[in-house]
Amino acid sequence: MLNWKNMRIAFVGSGKVATALAHIFQQHGISVSGISSRNESTGKALATALGTEFYPNPKDLVADVIFLATNDAAIRALRDTFQSGQFLVYTAGAVPLEDFSSECWGVFYPLQTFTLNRSLQSADIPILLETKSDRLHELLKQLCEKAEFNFSWCDSKSRIKYHLAAVFVNNFVNHFIYKGQTHLENNQLDTKLIFPLIKETIAKLDAFSAFDAQTGPARRNDQETIEAHRVLLNEEDRQLYDVLTHSILKTYTKHD
Repeated sequence: MLNWKNMRIAFVGSGKVATALAHIFQQHGISVSGISSRNESTGKALATALGTEFYPNPKDLVADVIFLATNDAAIRALRDTFQSGQFLVYTAGAVPLEDFSSECWGVFYPLQTFTLNRSLQSADIPILLETKSDRLHELLKQLCEKAEFNFSWCDSKSRIKYHLAAVFVNNFVNHFIYKGQTHLENNQLDTKLIFPLIKETIAKLDAFSAFDAQTGPARRNDQETIEAHRVLLNEEDRQLYDVLTHSILKTYTKHD
C-alpha cells in the first residue's frame, strides 16, 4: 500500500502557496517530483531550489498526488488536462469540490497568508481537507500527519465561509494598516510609531474576544472625536471610515 515513504507529490504553480507547501513537504521527507508553472522563470527557480525537475507542460508531471496551487480560473482550466485516475488537489478556498465530477479530485486548503521570503512552519498553517474518495482521503491524511500539519475535514460550504472570514481578518485588516500608513506618510509623520499598536491589537486576542477587546471613539460613541477625524479624510476614505464607525456603533448599541 502506498504511503508517505514512497509517495511522490508535484505542484502546478510556483507562487507563494506552492513555494511554502513544497518546501515544508520536502523538509519532512516527502518527495517533490516536479514543478510546472505558466511562469517559467519562477517555476524553474522553485524547481532548482527543491532539487527537482521543471516541466513546462503539466501533463508531463509524474506523481501520486498533484497539487494545483493556482488561481481559481486556472484550476478549472486544468480540469481535463490530466489522465483519468490521477489524484489532484487544489489549494483554493472558494472553489466547490462539486464542480469536479471525478472522484480523483480533492481540496488541500491552507487557512493562512503567504509571503515570499517569509518562512512558516507546518504548525502555523491549518489545513482544511475535502475528498470524494476514501483512497485520496487516506493519502492526504498521511501527508498531513507526516508533515505535521494541523488538519481537519471540511466541506465546501463551510470552507468558503472560512475563506470569507480570512478575507475579513487578513486582507481587509492589512488594507486598513496600509490606509493608516499612507495617512501618516502623507502628513510627514512616522509610520513606525504605530507598529507596537498593531502588535498589541493582535496579541491581546489571546486573552480577550475581539468583541471585548474593541476600543476607540466609535466604541464609546465619542461623536466629537469622530467628527474631528472625518474632516481630515478625503471623500473615499471618509466613506470607509463612516461604514466602519456605523458598524461598531451598531454592534455595541445592542449590548450596552
